[in-house]
Amino acid sequence: MKPMRALHRTGATLALLFAAVFVALAGGGLAGAATVSGPSANPAATAAPASTAAPASTAAPASTAAPASTAPPAGAAPASTAPATSAATGTAPAAGGAPSPVSPTVVTFAWGGGNASQLTSLDLFARYGMHATYYIPSGLVCFPSKTTNCATSQHLTLSDVRKIAAAGNEIGGLTVSHVSLGTTVPTAEAQREICDDRVNLLRWGFPVTDFAYPFTVAQPRIESLVSRCGYNSGLGAGQVAAAGACLRCGVYAETVPPRNPFLIRAPIEVNASAVHWTPATFESIVQTAQHHGGGWIVFLIHDICPAYCTYGITSTQLTQVLSWIHGQLGSGLKVETVHQVIGGAVKPAVAGPTPAPIGRTGVANADLAAAAGSYPACFQPAQYGDNRASFSYHPNGGPGGSATETVSLTGAQSGDAKLLQETDLGQCAPPVTAGRSYAVGAWYKSTTPTEFDLYYRNQIGVWSYWTTGAGFPASATWKHVSWTTPAAPPGATAISFGLAVGHVGQVTTTGYSLAAAPPDHVKTLTFVVIGLLISAPFIGWRLWRPRPAGASRRNASGQPGGAEGQPGARQPAGLAGHGAAGRRWMDGPPAHQVVVGPETDAAARADPGSRTVPPSQTPTDPEARPPT
Repeated sequence: MKPMRALHRTGATLALLFAAVFVALAGGGLAGAATVSGPSANPAATAAPASTAAPASTAAPASTAAPASTAPPAGAAPASTAPATSAATGTAPAAGGAPSPVSPTVVTFAWGGGNASQLTSLDLFARYGMHATYYIPSGLVCFPSKTTNCATSQHLTLSDVRKIAAAGNEIGGLTVSHVSLGTTVPTAEAQREICDDRVNLLRWGFPVTDFAYPFTVAQPRIESLVSRCGYNSGLGAGQVAAAGACLRCGVYAETVPPRNPFLIRAPIEVNASAVHWTPATFESIVQTAQHHGGGWIVFLIHDICPAYCTYGITSTQLTQVLSWIHGQLGSGLKVETVHQVIGGAVKPAVAGPTPAPIGRTGVANADLAAAAGSYPACFQPAQYGDNRASFSYHPNGGPGGSATETVSLTGAQSGDAKLLQETDLGQCAPPVTAGRSYAVGAWYKSTTPTEFDLYYRNQIGVWSYWTTGAGFPASATWKHVSWTTPAAPPGATAISFGLAVGHVGQVTTTGYSLAAAPPDHVKTLTFVVIGLLISAPFIGWRLWRPRPAGASRRNASGQPGGAEGQPGARQPAGLAGHGAAGRRWMDGPPAHQVVVGPETDAAARADPGSRTVPPSQTPTDPEARPPT
């Protein structure tokens, strides 16, 4: 019996063991089935691990990338290409299953900087029936002048901007001067940059409703100003996971409508990171958005370049991107401008705040006492040409212990360097009135001759070179110099000036001043004398010209008389219709000096065709009478 019991126990143990193995195998099969139904069912999941994928910086150039025509549609990402695209572009891999073909996704192409190269995009967008948004800094729009050749300018002309708008594209705002609105920019100056840019664009006839933050610098203070200036939205960048940036943001597309219209979240600017964008980068960003339920993707581009460039894309690459997107239209994907997504009415223009008046010197921080970094506050370094310049600030050493700035040139083939008042919209730039002359002044000492260089700002906010003043010799001791400018150009609203150094050497300056020049009495008197000399012969001829024989005279009683003062003498036919003024023009003002009174005005209205002007009836001419 004992052997039989042992056998039974052994059989039971084996049965339990076989059952456990069966359950384990069944569990593994179920686990495998669950894995198959998830994202890792994609065979590509077993391809080379992410650690062995080519780094983003070694991504294949555009010429070797797969053509857009072979890219998979938005709703089906083949397993053999999905991981490679994510690794190459730095985009977060898709999660949550295969992309849904019905996930609505909007793509917007936004262009910033107002660069002339962007004109190339017009024909490409027209070819695929698409439109884009172009953000324009109005102060950088090129206007031809004696010193500006727009054919070689980096920026668009007003005619170019009109052409872009006429093709159905949106024109947006980007500040007047395309400056970063960081924490160092005073609120009033930032408001002028934002508001006045929109004022300029509206004045030119563009219905501007949307704004982009220059250099993508946005903060609540600036967002509030964008709203106050009449915009309906503000575009940021770098808040959406894409191209190796913001991979932990957890945001793969902006919502429609945006949660905050004054900070539209978008991928990092094109080619603004270590990742070299290719058409596959654009495709991957769109497909990733669709993986996560769709939304709004804004691609921000600045240039069209012949080859790879920062913030830009080649024409060939743009063509491939547009071709691929065009092939996806109608399957949950569409292309719209920012205004088409945001909507809203065009609000009235809102001008920026009027600059505060500058003190008695006419120049803010004239003695350079306040510093802003390595330069005096409200001043900026300026340099052009082929030379090597350096700037150094000293908190003392000038006349009366004032601060100074030294500009040194150690190599000078061409051009010059100088310290100028900040070329802004009013925070620092000294205001002027068009047509007025001004006395500009400064204290200096130098090892080389120097001269004043002057620039002016027009009503748009554009700064241009104005003129160069008289030269001053080198001076080893402090010397004050002043120079009176010509009349400020038409439309001038502010100027900026400085003492330039154009040869090897240095100039140290301080104590800047600006004042309206007093009237030039000598010049005025000269013009008066010349005018009198020119007009004297005509005046003499008028006074002493011979009168026709028998011309009418008034007799002592004031009645018409003949040449001998006899009543009834015949007047010359040429004077018959001129009444008392014709009979004796010296008695009252000549016809061209007649003071028109109510009676004359009434007569002119009653007979507008009449060329006869009745004489003036004034208390100072008691003899004057109505014509008979």
